[in-house]
Amino acid sequence: MPAGARNGTDFDAAVTGFAARLRGFIRRRVSDNATADDLTQETLLKVYRSRAGVPETQRLEAWLYRIARNTVIDHYRRRRPTVELPAVLAAEPADDVAELRSAVVAAMRRFLAEMPETYREPVRLAELEGLPLAKIALRLDLSLTAVKARVRRGRVMLRKKLQDCCRFEFDRMGKVIGCERRKPCDC
Repeated sequence: MPAGARNGTDFDAAVTGFAARLRGFIRRRVSDNATADDLTQETLLKVYRSRAGVPETQRLEAWLYRIARNTVIDHYRRRRPTVELPAVLAAEPADDVAELRSAVVAAMRRFLAEMPETYREPVRLAELEGLPLAKIALRLDLSLTAVKARVRRGRVMLRKKLQDCCRFEFDRMGKVIGCERRKPCDC
């Protein structure tokens, strides 16, 4: 989508062009046409309300389908919070999320290798091996205070490198569920 197309008539035309496909996408995931129409309208309202917040680098089609999928999921949660999501919805993002998380871990390992040794090893032990800070202090023969400071500073450095490369989307539990590259990189 060209720069500036998110504003005005270009954005409206692009979204309108996807409306029928979005309705078909939603219809395959709900039980009747009326519900599909309602959820399509709700999706389009969400799209128009949040269009100012969409970065120019975001692919419009992917963004629209993500909003539609989340709208369908919200519909099922509102309807019967104790009933599990249909298999077609529950399985849909799992592969994408697992692939995304493994890509983030690979990028984190690469960025970790670029960090100064002072921070690299404490952060690696804490983040990748899951060791408690007290055990890291014993293993590295450092005080607990020194390990806490190094891990905290190292995490800040790592977070900055990851955020400079990509914009992340998190679920309620703080786990990565979406990622968008800010600039061309190897992650």
